[in-house]
Amino acid sequence: MNKWITDIVQGRTFDATRQAKEDIAKIAAQMGYHIANIFRYNDSGESDEAVTSRIDGITAAVARGDMLVYQYPSLNSGRFDNFFVDQMHRRGIKFVCLIHDVATLRDQQKPTWIDELGYFNRCDVLIVHNRRMADRLKELGVTTPMVMQYLLDYLDDSHDDDRYVSTPETFKRGVVLAGNLLKSRYVAQWAQQTPITVFGVSDDQLDQQLAANPKIDFRGQRWRWDLAQELPRTFGLAWDSDTETYKYNDYTRYNHPHKVAMYLAHGLPVIIWRQAAVADIIVQNGLGLAIDSLDQIDNAINSISDDNLAQMLERVNAFGQLIRDGWFTRQGLQAAEMKLIAPDFQIPTDLQ
Repeated sequence: MNKWITDIVQGRTFDATRQAKEDIAKIAAQMGYHIANIFRYNDSGESDEAVTSRIDGITAAVARGDMLVYQYPSLNSGRFDNFFVDQMHRRGIKFVCLIHDVATLRDQQKPTWIDELGYFNRCDVLIVHNRRMADRLKELGVTTPMVMQYLLDYLDDSHDDDRYVSTPETFKRGVVLAGNLLKSRYVAQWAQQTPITVFGVSDDQLDQQLAANPKIDFRGQRWRWDLAQELPRTFGLAWDSDTETYKYNDYTRYNHPHKVAMYLAHGLPVIIWRQAAVADIIVQNGLGLAIDSLDQIDNAINSISDDNLAQMLERVNAFGQLIRDGWFTRQGLQAAEMKLIAPDFQIPTDLQ
C-alpha cells in the first residue's frame, strides 16, 4: 500500500490558508507519503466530466488499495471535494479526510456550498482537531471513525533550536498578536496596560485605527520567515472575535488555531480563552495562561511569579521542538493508518 497526501498549490498568502496544508504535506513526505498536488482554481465553467478527468489526472499514480489523505477543504468548490472522494472510492482507494476547518461548526449553520456532514460520512477515516470536535460531529450525525491531531505543527526553515529559546532575561511581560486581524478587530480598541505588538493582514480602516492607538505597536504584514525573526519575546495572544460572516470566537471551542502552534514553535507562551478547545493542553502542560476575557490580561500577566514564568518558558522551549518537528501531524497520520489497517487493535492497558 502506497500512501498519498494532497497539497494545495496557490500563490503566496500572508495568512495561514496555505501554510498549514503545506507544512502537513512536508511532514507526511518525511514519513514516506507521496504528494498529490491540487491547484486552486474556479471550476464553474467545467462540466462534471471535466472535473472528474482533472481529479483522475491529479491521482493518476494512485493505485487501487492505496491510502490517500485529503486535506479538507481543498479551497476549490464543494463539487470538486465531493467528486474527489467519490472517484477515489470508485477506484478502490482508501480515503482519509484530514480536517482543517469545519464550516458547520465555524458558521453555526450548514454551509450552502457542500453537504459537509454527508461528505464526512463518505470518508473512511477522519483526522479531527480534538475530542471536542469529534464529539460535536458525532452529535450532528457523523459516524465515520475519527482520530485526533490535537494541535497543528509549524515547521521552521532550519533546526537551529537555540534561535527560539526564550529566557527570563530576554522575555518581556507584554503581548503579541499575529495573524489575520480581520478576525481580531477588537485589538484596535486595546486599552489594557500591557503593551501589545501587532502583525497581520487587515484593511485600510483597521490599519488607520491600529496606527492611531498609542498603546499598539503595529508592524503590518510580514511573510512567514520574516515574522519568525521579528516576533518579540512576549506572550502570544490567540483570541479571535466574530465577524459579520463567521463566528470565530465560538469556533475556538472546537478548533486548534494555527497561531497557537506558531507562538509555541517560536518560544512564546500562549494566552488563550478559557473555553477554547486547546486551553486544557496549554494550562495542564504549563504552556501559557487561560483567561475568561481580555480585561483579565493585565492581572494574569502581572500575577505570575518570576519563578513560575521561568518554569513556563522552559516547558514552552521543550514543547516547541515537538511542533517544529511535526510530532502532532505524525501521530495523527499514524493513528489514521492504524484505524484503516487494524481498526480493532488496542494496546492493553497494563502495557501503556
